Amino acid sequence: MFEESILLDIFYYLGATVILVPLFKALGLGAILGYICSGLILGPAGIGLLDHSEDIKQISDFGIIMLLFVIGLELSPSRLSKLKGIIFKEGIPQFFVTTALISYILTFFGVDTTMAIVAGSSLSLSSTAFALYYLKESDQLTKSYGQSSFSILLFQDLIIIPILTVLPFFAESSQITSGFDYRGLFINIQITLAALLFGMFALIPAISWIYKSQSREIFISCCLMMIIGSALLMEFVGLSKALGSFMAGIFLTNSKLRHDISTFSVPLKSMLMGVFFMAFGLSIDTDYFKNNVYTVVMLTLLFTSVKFLILMVIGRIKTGRWSTGMKMGILLGQGGEFGLLIISTAVSHSIIATEFSNLLISSITLSLFLSPLFTKIVDYLNVKVPAIEEKSDEEFSAIKDAS
Repeated sequence: MFEESILLDIFYYLGATVILVPLFKALGLGAILGYICSGLILGPAGIGLLDHSEDIKQISDFGIIMLLFVIGLELSPSRLSKLKGIIFKEGIPQFFVTTALISYILTFFGVDTTMAIVAGSSLSLSSTAFALYYLKESDQLTKSYGQSSFSILLFQDLIIIPILTVLPFFAESSQITSGFDYRGLFINIQITLAALLFGMFALIPAISWIYKSQSREIFISCCLMMIIGSALLMEFVGLSKALGSFMAGIFLTNSKLRHDISTFSVPLKSMLMGVFFMAFGLSIDTDYFKNNVYTVVMLTLLFTSVKFLILMVIGRIKTGRWSTGMKMGILLGQGGEFGLLIISTAVSHSIIATEFSNLLISSITLSLFLSPLFTKIVDYLNVKVPAIEEKSDEEFSAIKDAS
């Protein structure tokens, strides 16, 4: 019966995907909300068809692993050198100033410092899947605010790696014991560097040799084995599995096989990310939301307002126009998938309490459901205040390739 339950879970997932996701797209609400609502409807909060949510969660974890692998695969040193100017000058202030301000406000209201920092970093991240989809569909990537928004999203995709690397070492300090484990961090950095060297000098030649064997099935199996193996290695030494898959992508970023690997990894990543958002919908505690709706709404207003103000200033500094910053602040105001990943990692290491994680998850959920309204406001501003057109230069050509 165990095998049947997994098959039933997959069947329900596919059925909900086929029905709800196209419906939500047709209504202009986006695929992400379709996946989340699928989880809400099929899970304990709805009709309860998905009783084995742990099976779905394991599949969704693989989706995150594939997402980080694809990000690493696309970030060659040459591309990063072209992108660094436009990414870091806007991404760094957005992330760190937003994190610091949200964390400070939360500590002012009595939240523990470590928990406040985790909350600040998770809430400062936006939904790449949602915002990038809007920018592409509305043809706004060539506009000033579109370029800045995408560069900030790309920086957020990069900053998640060091966050997930450092996060486990806050586990002890959150319990006020021996403080941050610097020795453990140093040892694991050495292990990570050793894994990188092993990947460059052993795994890549092996994969290239298998590729020349003309067996596509074995080639794909070998790549998946390397991705999963890297993730398991990082988990074994106490780091994030996502870091391992990101490193696997870095191994292959300069390889001639990068395009061939992308042909199977990108579609697989997209499908599994749908499972991730559905698992997120399954995990939403609707009772908590109903019992704490005032607190959830206030936190949502807090972090979206802070992000809006900081992004508005960044846009003003870049273009000299407040309208550019307003569009960026509205479009990137919601929480995102990597924020959820930070929260789940923090909970698994007992850095934040389950009650507090429910508050953060509920706030991010509410912001995601408000995202279609945010984009309608951006559409209105695009009509009333036309966006600044910018010619494609070398930096933005690289950004368009990355998108």
